[in-house]
Amino acid sequence: MLPIHGRWKIKVVDKVLMQWFADSWNEEAVISYVKEFKAAAAPLIDGEWAIISVFEHWELGIPEIERHVIELCEWFKQNGCIKDCHVYSKNTLKNMQLEKMISHTENGYERCVFNNANEAIIWLDTQGFKVTQPQFLYDIDMSHPEA
Repeated sequence: MLPIHGRWKIKVVDKVLMQWFADSWNEEAVISYVKEFKAAAAPLIDGEWAIISVFEHWELGIPEIERHVIELCEWFKQNGCIKDCHVYSKNTLKNMQLEKMISHTENGYERCVFNNANEAIIWLDTQGFKVTQPQFLYDIDMSHPEA
């Protein structure tokens, strides 16, 4: 197995799973991330919940990550996720890869893309999901490899 290339952080507060991504991703990273995601989301499964994902420092992934992400998206939609926010500045390549892997809206699930976390937080609030610890989305120490 190759070393993991890619960083992420996940935190669940109330009914919102917050996550942050950085760097270029290989398949080993996505496999490890999916395990951590499912463990973090486990307490949410019995109800409706939301995700906010910050991709500002994410630098795309190799094609092998895509099937894992598609499977994870199906899993979280089947397990109660009804609202999903992606946050990143306009970037054609990010948009192309994320759109290829993750559907926008379908029965009982809606995903929106925002230019900044504040807009996503406000939208989630209007949808009934309060982000009570938004500092997690901003307080990322870029100097730490495990950030």
